[in-house]
Amino acid sequence: MDTQSRIKLTGKEFFILTGIARAEAVIGLEDPFRGTLSEEMPFEIARVEQALQAKGWIHTDQGEPVLARELLEYIELCSRTLFTIHIKAMEAGGVWRERFLYFSSSLVVQAEIAEEGGERIYLLDQLGSPSTAWMKVMSYMEPAQRVNRNTGQLTLPGRWLEQWMSRERMDTDPKEHLLANGCPEAVASELAQAVQAPERYASFTVYYRKGRDWRIEGIRLLRGRESHWLVRGEGNRDQLRGVSAAEIIRELGSVIERVK
Repeated sequence: MDTQSRIKLTGKEFFILTGIARAEAVIGLEDPFRGTLSEEMPFEIARVEQALQAKGWIHTDQGEPVLARELLEYIELCSRTLFTIHIKAMEAGGVWRERFLYFSSSLVVQAEIAEEGGERIYLLDQLGSPSTAWMKVMSYMEPAQRVNRNTGQLTLPGRWLEQWMSRERMDTDPKEHLLANGCPEAVASELAQAVQAPERYASFTVYYRKGRDWRIEGIRLLRGRESHWLVRGEGNRDQLRGVSAAEIIRELGSVIERVK
């Protein structure tokens, strides 16, 4: 397969292609036909199949649609993989980027998510071998070095971090809340600064298929100007602690070990 190839699909195109290939459900692929009336479905499917034919991604053989070889390899890998990594990151300026990485023993396919005209778009590409793809994962997570202050384990109600960052929770000041709950002044200041002016906030989630079930493990990383924080959900609470770049790399590996 051409290493420079990148395939752009709408959600409806991706969804229909998985059906043509008789593929199993793909992690990260939402049902784009949800809400479509049943009587409209045949016309909508025919329209999408015509668009796929025009792009050269499918052709007919004895009246049946058949996928182009390159695309079939992508679709089969995405649907049959036992191991998927989902990364969603808020970068500087509040811009979100999202991608799914589908692993096989020899090849990793990435689906980067975009939006055009209110429609979800999937940009499929291959990242090479699993070891090469893991280096990409490291670059996506951006484990920058920060002061590794001994913060101990901090606990917050679930979603408070996101609500502080999005300014949804204006009734509670981050620093005041942390101080009121016994957090040292220096630690409270660093975490409050990271929440109020985050340089990066990213989630790392691993899906591992065991038989017919999926195991899911994940962590989140919050980076501020002076500190880097590991966040792990525990029920309806978030557990946080300050971490170094080396600890982040170890934690990413630990997530994979736990899910297996």
